[in-house]
Amino acid sequence: MPVMFPGMNPYLEHPDLWPEIHPQFVAALAKLLEQTVTKRYNIIIRKRVYRVSGEDSLVVGQPTRSASLAASDSSPAQQPIPTYIAVPQTIHEDYIEVVDCHLGRTNTIIEVLTPQKKRPGRGRENYAQRCEAIFGSDTHFVEIDLLRGWEPISDYGPSNIDYRVLVSRSDQRPQAELYTWQVSAPIPLLTLPLSHPQDGDDAQTCCTVNLKQALDDACGSASYNFSINYERDPIPPLPPEASRWLADLLEHSGLRQPSQITNRYDEKKLIKHSAYLQA
Repeated sequence: MPVMFPGMNPYLEHPDLWPEIHPQFVAALAKLLEQTVTKRYNIIIRKRVYRVSGEDSLVVGQPTRSASLAASDSSPAQQPIPTYIAVPQTIHEDYIEVVDCHLGRTNTIIEVLTPQKKRPGRGRENYAQRCEAIFGSDTHFVEIDLLRGWEPISDYGPSNIDYRVLVSRSDQRPQAELYTWQVSAPIPLLTLPLSHPQDGDDAQTCCTVNLKQALDDACGSASYNFSINYERDPIPPLPPEASRWLADLLEHSGLRQPSQITNRYDEKKLIKHSAYLQA
């Protein structure tokens, strides 16, 4: 992945890319954590599997009214009208647990958001229920949101923020820490809680993790570069000021021709991913 992005590469948020990058990003983050915690703690990647169907599944598209009428005008009742259905999906999501080996207890849970967790539907509802259960426990919680689409789960702080990380220490609730940054800014270093005050003198209180490093490690394969067309705008699109910043960055890096007309997507691709873009 090109390294000229100071923080998050907005092209990675594309619905075709993020499902591939998400598990690798979680794995890279877990590896960095393993290098920063003492032997008292295990960094474990857990996998959550659930199924969505009906109105909660991916709606791959709908014909427009004019298209339907045109079809019916040219072909009377004998011919079928093209349509689309909601396709059931089995969702696989990775998350991280920091386990205290001395006490046999999960001290911290780290979640990296996915489209299924953010867009309205069963995935978001299930995730909200899990968060509620964690907030009522003595487990620390970290939520990493690198997706600009949809309403944020943790709707605290300014509304015009691109990316955010919520750090909730169990012994400080309801107070929490919210890291925020824009697409043109570097990703801040995060301080993550590992233990509780009563865990003993040998317990590691916290650790610092570099999300940018984890993201670069996850996207280190050159294959991702070939699947990104930097001549077009990212999905979801950026506001005008950020879009101009991105265009200048890509032109100076040689990834986009000057004065290139952008944001002209393949209509079929937009229809296919319409469910991901719903707010």
